[in-house]
Amino acid sequence: MFFLESKMIWQIKNVKEKKITVLEIVKERLSLLERHKSCNAVICYDKKAVLEQAAELDNSIKEGKSSGKLAGAIITVKDNLEVKGLSATAGMKKYINNIPSQDCDVVKKLRDEGAIILGKTNMPAGAMDMQTFNDIYGRTNHPDFPEYTCGGSSGGGAAAIKLGISDADIGNDFMGSIRVPAHFCGIYGMIGTDRIIPLENIVGGKPYGSTMSDILRIGIQASDLSELHLLFTIIADESKIFPLKQNSGQLKIAYTKDCGDLPISKEYATCFTDFIEGLSAKYQVNEINQSDFDFQKSRECFLKLLYGNMSVSLPMIVRLMTGSKMSNKLKDYLNEEEKREECLAQLDKLMAEYDILLTPVTATAAFLHKSPVKTLGHQAIYDDILVDDTKVPYSVANMGYTTPFSLTANPIIVIPIGKTPKGLPLGLQVVGRRMHEYDLLKYAGIIAQ
Repeated sequence: MFFLESKMIWQIKNVKEKKITVLEIVKERLSLLERHKSCNAVICYDKKAVLEQAAELDNSIKEGKSSGKLAGAIITVKDNLEVKGLSATAGMKKYINNIPSQDCDVVKKLRDEGAIILGKTNMPAGAMDMQTFNDIYGRTNHPDFPEYTCGGSSGGGAAAIKLGISDADIGNDFMGSIRVPAHFCGIYGMIGTDRIIPLENIVGGKPYGSTMSDILRIGIQASDLSELHLLFTIIADESKIFPLKQNSGQLKIAYTKDCGDLPISKEYATCFTDFIEGLSAKYQVNEINQSDFDFQKSRECFLKLLYGNMSVSLPMIVRLMTGSKMSNKLKDYLNEEEKREECLAQLDKLMAEYDILLTPVTATAAFLHKSPVKTLGHQAIYDDILVDDTKVPYSVANMGYTTPFSLTANPIIVIPIGKTPKGLPLGLQVVGRRMHEYDLLKYAGIIAQ
């Protein structure tokens, strides 16, 4: 698998060859963090501890001790994952005094390989929004356009990477939380098949039951595919992944420009179409239709499973306010689980014919900061988003393209493909076969070139 050398890979190589020290890298990143304070991407860090860790790692390298595969890599972590000694609030005031005494398993794996954990990145309360703000730390801005959102819920991590504060960020994705910020900020994001990266305790809690817990996945954001690949090999359970396929034939690509007649802005549609046409000159590229995969059925199934899951813990009055959307009947929930299996089988059949499926990520590029019209618990409720001149529900515009693949828990990589005339980044989802992450990384690398 071939990738161009990234900054993180260069750092690791030069630290190993003693051409640069980890301490020098950390000091540079802390300086960038201070310079970009107004973006509000990294919201919790211990400067003294980080400098001490870097100095200790440099001393180990001088003494000839094994430094690990990530010595020289600077990583941040979303605020609903546990990092020893740093607060983990999930943007919720009730966890403001939560200081973990140990690292979560993913962070421990990264540290064991020599990575420096720089700090925690901002997120919306309870990871319940596609923008990033909360009552503890405030709002995170887009790294290039402060008046625009960076996306959510792993928005702080995407902004930190784009600003060069960290090389990569570890977050999680339920409805698009890795994918949307990567698309909005012009970086790379990856989630694996369910259970490929072990999911531990999430601050704020996981969904009830195995189905929805599987849909919630740990993910990685980075500035380069080579970084995604290296980090994935370290934190994933490789025993659950098929080995890289030796593909002797031509790359077969499927795509949909609207995931079942969803709205998409003209500037995004133009960029997406231009990218597809460029691929068509080199590879076998076919547009799929509704009979190949029922996007609307998958979206409805996801929402009914979500509402059914939420109904377990919500008061009756809230369930009544949502009407028929939120059934707490076991029969209804089990029926939707059966529909999920049908969606899985249909997408598996499609992916048996193609190596990857390409789709948009949202209806638009990043949009101007929006304030909620009201909140239900930690759930912010918004008025419509404008897609060109058409009003579109906030959830449809920002989650309609991502939730079908949340439901099926396929591995996905978001790659940048261009910009709007204003300069706002645009990306696309590269969907792979379940448990074939190394194939997905390879194919994403091919089309990203």
